[in-house]
Amino acid sequence: MDPNFTIVSALAVEGARVLATGDAAAMLALADTDSVVEDLDGQMMLPGLIDSHLHPDQASVSEFDHPIPAMLTVTDVMDYVRSRAQVLPEGEWIWVRTVLTPRLRERRYPTRAELDQAAPRHPVIFAPYIYYPKASLNSLALERLGIDREFESETPADIERDPTTGEPTGLVRNHTRYVDDPGEVDRTNDSERVEAVRNLMGIYNSVGLTTVSDRKATPISIKVYEELAAQDALTARLSLMHLLDTSPGRDVEEIVADILALGQLREQINHPMLDLIGVKTFIDGGITSGTAYMLEPWGESDRFAILDPLYRGNLVLSGDRLERLIRASANAGLQFTGHVVGDAAITELVRAYGAVIRETPIRHLRPSLTHANFIPEQVIGQMAEWGIVADIQPAWLYLDSNNLLDQWDENRLRHFQPLKSLFDAGVLVAGGSDHWHRLDSHSATNPFNPFLGMWITLKRVPRYVDRAVNEDQVLTREQALRLYTTNGAYLLFREEQVGSLEPGKYADMIVVDRDILESNLDDIRDTRVLRTYVNGELVYDAGSEQ
Repeated sequence: MDPNFTIVSALAVEGARVLATGDAAAMLALADTDSVVEDLDGQMMLPGLIDSHLHPDQASVSEFDHPIPAMLTVTDVMDYVRSRAQVLPEGEWIWVRTVLTPRLRERRYPTRAELDQAAPRHPVIFAPYIYYPKASLNSLALERLGIDREFESETPADIERDPTTGEPTGLVRNHTRYVDDPGEVDRTNDSERVEAVRNLMGIYNSVGLTTVSDRKATPISIKVYEELAAQDALTARLSLMHLLDTSPGRDVEEIVADILALGQLREQINHPMLDLIGVKTFIDGGITSGTAYMLEPWGESDRFAILDPLYRGNLVLSGDRLERLIRASANAGLQFTGHVVGDAAITELVRAYGAVIRETPIRHLRPSLTHANFIPEQVIGQMAEWGIVADIQPAWLYLDSNNLLDQWDENRLRHFQPLKSLFDAGVLVAGGSDHWHRLDSHSATNPFNPFLGMWITLKRVPRYVDRAVNEDQVLTREQALRLYTTNGAYLLFREEQVGSLEPGKYADMIVVDRDILESNLDDIRDTRVLRTYVNGELVYDAGSEQ
């Protein structure tokens, strides 16, 4: 994965770093009596892979108290509710989290009757996120909340009712107005949390990941990571983007003070496996909740609870306030990234970067877009000119395109993850997963298997769709590899350390069971990692699991 995409037959490792690469005879000539020689028998070795965006602390405890199955259909959801009803005391709430309604095969919420049938003696609430447009409740849950035919909601549209009887159907918009939604509750103690992250790092190693980035780190998660680093127990390099509290009620000077303090914290974290590189905030919402901020209206939608035909999504940070935070980050020497999904949100963040760049050089800090799903053509040119980078989640194209094609026409999706255009323009884009729930690499709420991600960029054929979406944006196999190696290393300021197997870099490397440059295209998604090395040390061996 050097700039020339060189393929060699052998390499030598000394200590934690690559010593040399070349042909087998030249490498064997470097060996001495203490050297260990390993013959891979023709198997492919690659640099350790990099995920530019995930949430290890949150994901690691997501199945702490019980395993959560993959739920692809409403039937799957009902089976899960029944299983929880069998183990929870009668009358205890059953919360169904992290099932993104547009990703269900039926693309609908469970009905009140379905939830009643699955758990008649438990109040049940199907609420994917706190900020999701609506939730689905069963009869006992509605009774507990006092929501009946006479109930007066804050706005008439909040409580969906049967047009004939006036009875609530169970669908509640803005559900947090009526039920105290605690969000996902972490029930672990400090030692359990440390062990959970240690376990997750091993899972990441098993799919070839040797460098990852927590793009929403908090003081609690940093404490966990520092404990693992102190124990020399991190088996994947970890770069952190600290979450900023940019709530509308906070004075901007308070947020600036937070940024400056994080600049000081960055200097205090001194470990080769752990670093703090920047800050993150939210600019808009998402595509599965119908809240991404778009240049054109979303259009009315029952699925997304959109009643206003002119609604364009949610813009939560913009203008001078946004520019001041970018300047403060630059003054603190921190990378800035914004969660931007819709094309209007992306346009606003890039505009703000441009306003700052005219006064303060920030190219060296690699100003970033997080997610960046809908990138207008003119924005790509600005990104190239100003050195703006992006971390993109290919799995979203796979999982969400069928729903978006139903909401909009195909022309509206022409700028959905325009990866080839970004590569062609010289924009640095890295591959991430946004992993945050469930531990299976292929069926997690956001899958984190990098070979699945590569396959998606090479095919662009979404789930439940029989054709490619913007086939002109498919990547080459080399580009797909770079998405998860050299590009990720650059985005995380680790290009001098990892991302390629070159002399002087850390010996982070993996052995896989097929040649992904020559294998059948559809076989790439099923690539298995046989061995993973970090700093030249074996951290995962598939053979030991058999």
